Amino acid sequence: MKEKLTYTLLGEGYAEYAFLEIYLKRVFEKEKPNIQLVSSRQMKPSGGKSSSSIILSKIKDHYITSFVNKNDVKLFISGIDLDDSDFEDDMPKYQARIEEIKSKIGKLYSKFEDKTILFVPIQAIDYWVLYQDKSEGKIANSSLEAKSKDEIKKKLYGTSNANQIKIEKGATEVALKADFEELAKQSKSFKLFHNQVKSFIDNL
Repeated sequence: MKEKLTYTLLGEGYAEYAFLEIYLKRVFEKEKPNIQLVSSRQMKPSGGKSSSSIILSKIKDHYITSFVNKNDVKLFISGIDLDDSDFEDDMPKYQARIEEIKSKIGKLYSKFEDKTILFVPIQAIDYWVLYQDKSEGKIANSSLEAKSKDEIKKKLYGTSNANQIKIEKGATEVALKADFEELAKQSKSFKLFHNQVKSFIDNL
C-alpha cells in the first residue's frame, strides 16, 4: 500500500494548477513511487488580474489551516508571478518576491520551512510551459523572459486572453511530456523551484 502525502498548492491561475499538479505527480512517481500524492484542495485559481494580491492576502490563513488546524498536510507549495524580467545573476527581483511571500506567512514560516516550497516564475508560469512546448521547437535557455506576456500567451494558447479550458488544456499537454531537467536549464526560476522539490523528496 502506498503512503499518502497530502500537499497544499496555492497558485495564481489555471496554468499553475494544471502544470504543477502533473509535474509533482510525475516527479514523485519517478523518485518515490511508494508515495501517493493527495491535494488538500484548499484553494482554486481565481484567474483574475489581481491574483498575486489574493494569494498574498490569503496565504497565512491557508498555511495555518495546513499545518496547525488540520495538521495533516506534509508539504505546502505556493507562488506568485514576478511579472517582470530578472537577468542579474543573483536575481534580486526574484529574491525580493520570495521575501514578500515569507513576510505574509509570518513567524510560522521558520517552524515549517522544511515543508514549504515557494516559487516565483520570472514573468509568469506560462513562460515555463512555453519552454517545453515542443511545437515551438528548441527554445534557447533564458530566451523568453524579455518577451511580453501577450506574446507568450498567444504562442501557447492562440490568444492573449485565453479562457480556463484553453489554458488548462495547453498546460496539461505540455506537463505530461515535459523534460523537467531540461526546463531547469532553460529557466532559472524553474530550476530554483525544481531543486526545492528534489531536496524535499530526498529528505523524506
